[in-house]
Amino acid sequence: MNETRWLGLSRNTATLVLLLFLVLLITDLSMISTRHDSLPGHPSFWTAVTMSLVLVAFIPLFVKARFSFGWFAGISFYSMIIGFFWITYFTKDAYDHTLARWSAVASLLLFLLPVLFQTSPLPGGFTLSRKAMDRLVVILLCFAVAILALSASYGFALVGLTQSEEWRGTFARPTLLNYLIGWLVGAVLPFAFAYFACQRRYVLACIPILLIWGSYPIVLNKSVAFGGLWLPFLFVAFRLFEPKRATILAMLIPMLPGMIGHELMQLDVIASQSWLGRASTYLFGFVNIRLFAFPSIAMNQYSDFFANHQLTHFCQIGVVRAMFGCPYPFQLGAVMSEAYHMGSLNGSLFATEGIASVGPLWAPISALVCGLIVSFGNSASARLPAPLVATSAGLAVQQALLNVPLSASLLSNGVLVLFLLWAVTPRPEQVKT
Repeated sequence: MNETRWLGLSRNTATLVLLLFLVLLITDLSMISTRHDSLPGHPSFWTAVTMSLVLVAFIPLFVKARFSFGWFAGISFYSMIIGFFWITYFTKDAYDHTLARWSAVASLLLFLLPVLFQTSPLPGGFTLSRKAMDRLVVILLCFAVAILALSASYGFALVGLTQSEEWRGTFARPTLLNYLIGWLVGAVLPFAFAYFACQRRYVLACIPILLIWGSYPIVLNKSVAFGGLWLPFLFVAFRLFEPKRATILAMLIPMLPGMIGHELMQLDVIASQSWLGRASTYLFGFVNIRLFAFPSIAMNQYSDFFANHQLTHFCQIGVVRAMFGCPYPFQLGAVMSEAYHMGSLNGSLFATEGIASVGPLWAPISALVCGLIVSFGNSASARLPAPLVATSAGLAVQQALLNVPLSASLLSNGVLVLFLLWAVTPRPEQVKT
């Protein structure tokens, strides 16, 4: 039987193209809801709509590339650049908007080329046996319990999500301990959950989820509280759908409820003080603004700030700082917070290793180098099942890569640790899925 075709494409390919177009559409609609100055009455609105269609040109890259860690991360970066491209037509910040938007497009292209298409697997000699891997993961869980208990001895706070930012940073801990917490929350615990869930050992899989939630009073990070729900959601999505579709649906499904609820409140269909209104407000604020719009907003603020201030030339990296010095404090987020009063405004590799370090003209070259580094994750995970890769990378992408510099993601937030865990994990024939 011949497969149904649409405009010369197979049904599966046509469905994927439609979903990728929805990424562009829903991201822009979410940005419209987030930024009330980008409504149809604005003189730049229809120009922004028309010019945003140029980003459709990235769809064939995602269609042609096979699923990998880079594909999973690349969709989120694609959405981030869509959001930034949209913002440049409405922002009042004084920088060269045309240069910034096309620099971002070029940066995304050069970043995606290795991230999507460099998928060569590592040599098979790195992997452990199934029994050795089981023991390693159990040992890591025991280690996590010990580290979280030690961290709690320096202080913790049982506060709600709205009070977490006030308390965050209150408890001073040794630098090494902060690194270990970042590795555990960003890599070890998500990996342990995915590893046991893929083997259908669900009782063991609950332990890392409970430890992630248990780390919230210590780190006081909303993304950690969210992670205990996000990781099981990713696992289910990747068990139900083909990996590329699952990636897109896992991003779009969380964006829709808050956006719809927000618009219904604007139309007075839902009362803002009702339980549904309060739930919609919180969901819109955390998911649509903090998780998805904020990385794009950070790129806008970094473009504005470094159009009028000295570039960092990568001095946010400790080794570079030690050798050449730096005109800014170690954390650029604090500098940006003081300038824009938007909290600790950290940015992704596009904002930090790109805009802040070398400026918009050279940012695409920086993005290419970063893409080559990120593509190591493709090699490390090349022979692993998609549910294991995507679920274990859930916090590494959303909490780390989209929100902090690549150097910090690798060293402080556990992305490099995750790559190493993938590299030693037994292959699919040894891990039940």
